[in-house]
Amino acid sequence: MNTQTTGVIAPRKGSKLAKLVTLLSRKSGVTLIKASNMLDWQKHTTSATLTPKNRSYNIERETRVGKDAIYRIREQAGGT
Repeated sequence: MNTQTTGVIAPRKGSKLAKLVTLLSRKSGVTLIKASNMLDWQKHTTSATLTPKNRSYNIERETRVGKDAIYRIREQAGGT
């Protein structure tokens, strides 16, 4: 992710936040439960981290009937 053109400050390499960004950057995205388990965070901590107030990433939430919602970082205009 090119942080210079998007205005997003990249998390510290190797941090849990960097791992979360990696999970969110996947085309398939990640569920709240899976992200929480992979990061060893409480569900409410992961949820709070995904709020727009905490990060400059454009995170989209895809609701699915009968399944957990999927979260992913939405691509910026221009495909970055």
